[in-house]
Amino acid sequence: MLLPGNPSAEGGLDMNRKIAAAAAVAALAGLAACDVSFNVGGNDGEAAKSEQAAAPKQFTNSRDNARSDALRQSYVDFTFAYPGNWTETPQPTDGTAQNYVRVAAPMIHGYTPYAFHVGFASGSGDAEADRASMAAFTQDLARSFGEGLEGYRIVSVGPEKVGQYDSFAWRFTATGPAENGEPAAQIFGRGDIVLPPGWTRGVTIVSLATDRAQTVTRAEEVGESGPLKDIFDSLRLSGGERGR
Repeated sequence: MLLPGNPSAEGGLDMNRKIAAAAAVAALAGLAACDVSFNVGGNDGEAAKSEQAAAPKQFTNSRDNARSDALRQSYVDFTFAYPGNWTETPQPTDGTAQNYVRVAAPMIHGYTPYAFHVGFASGSGDAEADRASMAAFTQDLARSFGEGLEGYRIVSVGPEKVGQYDSFAWRFTATGPAENGEPAAQIFGRGDIVLPPGWTRGVTIVSLATDRAQTVTRAEEVGESGPLKDIFDSLRLSGGERGR
């Protein structure tokens, strides 16, 4: 199901709307969700130096980050490293959170060049059944995800890799509107469902890049190089096995 979000002033204005994607995995055994946003606006200032080296930061998930019933019920431990000049977006505290975490690079010319969101995923714990259902499910999620996104186009749907983990994913492009005197942005993205075989809980990851990143020019490149690949390679999951 796709739920429209509300404009947010956190770090600027969202790209007209925030997209919340919720989906069933393994015959509706659970939910996967990510509340996805691109910030528009703000002061570039030092943000134009977003690719400069900085000491990496480490994110470690905790139950304090599970700020909704769905996140608590499908909680899984994970860690990843991300660039030191990126920032973590504050999550809602009113029980509506869809993500455990969102991190994003500083804005360049009105748009964040990169953003990385981690939500939840649940399965049956039956590896074969989960694998069989994920292909059709991801096709449906890819179609519904683009509702309300200008110029949304699905580029591919199929098996992928997020670092050491197998995933089922879709890649897409869209257009971000011109805001605050800045030019429109081309958006490149991918969504990955990571549910290790036999696990009942995993993660849904949505990774986004705009043409402000300059190094990303096609959806096929998202997560294949640069900071998003580094985040993928650093990702580690634990605690999602059946019975835990």
